[in-house]
Amino acid sequence: MTEDRRERAERILDAAADLLLRHGYRRVTVEDVAEHAGVGKGTLYLHWKTREQLFLAVMLREAARSIEDLAQAIEDDPDLTLLHRMTRTQFLNVVRRPLLHAPYLADSGVLGKLAAKLHENQDPRHHEAFLDYLRLQAEHGLIRTDLKIEDLATAYQAVLHGFLLAPAAADPEAAAELLADTVARAFQPTATPPAARVRAAAPGAIALFRATAEIDRANLRRAY
Repeated sequence: MTEDRRERAERILDAAADLLLRHGYRRVTVEDVAEHAGVGKGTLYLHWKTREQLFLAVMLREAARSIEDLAQAIEDDPDLTLLHRMTRTQFLNVVRRPLLHAPYLADSGVLGKLAAKLHENQDPRHHEAFLDYLRLQAEHGLIRTDLKIEDLATAYQAVLHGFLLAPAAADPEAAAELLADTVARAFQPTATPPAARVRAAAPGAIALFRATAEIDRANLRRAY
């Protein structure tokens, strides 16, 4: 993969993301994206064979960026490895990225049928990595252990998705705080864990999230 080819692919994705936000999935054509990116239509097809693949790549890149930001946030502040604080951070990562939040809002104007395709095409290793994160939390005594990890994950996802489905644009910070409080009360011990225990869990959490982002990056690079 040459640097020029990678840069060209990134430029095409930038153009597609911009047009997707401005005009919506139904109205943007491959020709529009190629013109906006300053490349020929045939050149675009060297990277992505279909319009759907192109726009799924846009979403995949957004997802990778949000997870990379989460890993960096935990590295900067190890306390964010706690489930409720991680959730607050990632919730804001999503609601502040319109392309990531649109699938939860069923925003057909932005994504159309692409919203369902995004979840269908997500690498299953994402879910496995989250289960590993919960196991890490349990090993360090940072979450409740009276539920199986799989059951806890199911309950947690229901809570998180419920908040993502609710309008948060008016005051995302307030929604994030309420979500964090709900998660802490539902899934974590009532006693505040020792700071040393939280810090001990942080490197493992960072590694898991970075590995998850790399899964998406690797899938993107296949088209580069």
